[in-house]
Amino acid sequence: MASADSLALRPIPAPLDGRELRPPGSKSLTNRALLLAGLASGRSTLTGCLESEDTELMRAALARLGVPCSASDEGRRVVVDGAGGPFVCLDEPTTPLDVGTAGTAARFLSAALAASPITSRVDGTARMRERPMAVLLDTLAAQGAELRYDGEAGALPVTIVGAAGGLRGGEIRLRRPPSSQFISALILAAPLAREATTIILGGGTPARPYVDMTLATLEAFGGRGAWTGENRITVEPSPLVGRDYAIEPDASAASYFLALAAISGGAVTIPDLGTASLQGDAGFVGLLERMGAVVEQGPNTTRVRSCGRLRGIEVDMRDMPDMTLTLAVVALYAEGRTSISGVEILRHHESDRLAAGATELRKLGATVVEEEGGLVITPPAGGPRRGVTIDTYLDHRMAMAFALAGEVRILDPGCVRKTFPNYFEVLAGLGMVCGL
Repeated sequence: MASADSLALRPIPAPLDGRELRPPGSKSLTNRALLLAGLASGRSTLTGCLESEDTELMRAALARLGVPCSASDEGRRVVVDGAGGPFVCLDEPTTPLDVGTAGTAARFLSAALAASPITSRVDGTARMRERPMAVLLDTLAAQGAELRYDGEAGALPVTIVGAAGGLRGGEIRLRRPPSSQFISALILAAPLAREATTIILGGGTPARPYVDMTLATLEAFGGRGAWTGENRITVEPSPLVGRDYAIEPDASAASYFLALAAISGGAVTIPDLGTASLQGDAGFVGLLERMGAVVEQGPNTTRVRSCGRLRGIEVDMRDMPDMTLTLAVVALYAEGRTSISGVEILRHHESDRLAAGATELRKLGATVVEEEGGLVITPPAGGPRRGVTIDTYLDHRMAMAFALAGEVRILDPGCVRKTFPNYFEVLAGLGMVCGL
């Protein structure tokens, strides 16, 4: 279904009846766990994994680096036999390691490769070549790796000659980086450094919950890293150890089902995802509650029930920027204005999500003020326009969020392969897909 050029969707025919909807595993946790398992000694068994384009790229890269990854149960179970330290070999070394559009793969692998005694080349799609990498790559060079650029300095494609004896460690000072993935990448490579690594973030941390997630996953594999001050992280050199590790359902993917309940009526429950989640995006339900939905959340479950009316809110979303488009579509159904700020980072994702989101919201009849770091949305009277064709800009989150916007046609629905390959099959099961 998602291989079609476009899909026609409609509002859900009847309110959700309180059923459980289970999203796939977390992309962020899957790729962190895959890399840590690849650097660990012994065998790791990862369950609940996401099977998607981004995670397939990470597994393929690890396999070329001498780390077998055996996937079963439609990719939800992956057995990884770790390298027991830095990577020491690369299959077909003249062929680039392909990271596609996966920011996690590009950044996490680059840091691990800089800490490994091999020479490798990393490349991705045209869009990935445009996405920010310079702060991370410059830091890895200062830590002892040698970098050679085929094109623009600080961007992919790049050849990485790993630091002899590992990264230096010591003090790394960063102004506020454009992505939390840069901080996470340095944390993931720091156990391989020659001495303790202290990362000092002079301008604070974007999307800090993702950094917290990285530290928690590192600890699960035997690493030692923690916040040692308000804007200071210290990671000790330490051997990583393989283990059995369960991946949570993806909180970002869950947001679409929770938003659907708030918009369309009824209720939905997401099992195995609640207040105990490592994912910052699990807090999205708090925004729905502020808009008027009824939220019930325990440590391992989340339930959202519609109250029939939603209201606009003003919110800084710097800690969960990936939830911006979901909230923007919910804003189409609210009374009054919704103002979203703090998400400048979205200019540099798979698309410029602020510009793209504003364009498609206007097609649906909203009045939108596009700011440098956010959107101000005034919903259309009477709800979104019908029969609108939504451009997705090769961006999975554009496709998934705007699929909730009523009677629309989604172009290039296959872009959801990046993180949620069967998304439209789930919507079809709810009666929302009405034709090609």
